[in-house]
Amino acid sequence: MFDGLLATNGVEERFAARSRFGLCALHGGLEQGTAEIAEAAAARAGASFYAVVQPDDLRWHIPSHRYDPAVSDELRAFLESIDIVISVHGFGGVRDADDRWTTALLGGTNRELASELGATLTRVLPTYRWIGDLDVIPRHLRGLHPANPVNLVPQGGVQLELPPRVRRPGRDYDALVNALAAAAADGRRRCSDAG
Repeated sequence: MFDGLLATNGVEERFAARSRFGLCALHGGLEQGTAEIAEAAAARAGASFYAVVQPDDLRWHIPSHRYDPAVSDELRAFLESIDIVISVHGFGGVRDADDRWTTALLGGTNRELASELGATLTRVLPTYRWIGDLDVIPRHLRGLHPANPVNLVPQGGVQLELPPRVRRPGRDYDALVNALAAAAADGRRRCSDAG
């Protein structure tokens, strides 16, 4: 499945190894703005970066846990080069929320980082609802599958599900990128290349 996506005309992988903290976007192009957000934050923080970016005319969603590093040298190199990761995703929101277009989710197995990132994002972007409680997050959006790349690194990571509004260029987008870059720069102290 993942190998078929990578072999599809117009699909590209992007990878930059910079530090033991990484940001990635597995559904770039498909989930608008996610690759651009992750790439900009990683560049500002000096963090590693990986993305799969689909062309505009392709809408192929493969679940994250199907992104097998055995079929991608770039994904494997990314995962081997980092200790912690923030995986940036996009979704339409929680259907029972007051405003599903401004609700974001913080899943993944690194709950300490999820809590810290949620607090930062709440402070920086208070008009959005940042949900980190795994019992509230829909099961398929929790990012807990053991084969999900966000969980294949030594200290795990955060699967950040972003609503459409914050993924569009503008003041909120810029604040989000800056907050993720700050979190990545700060998070580097937890990594094996710290100091």
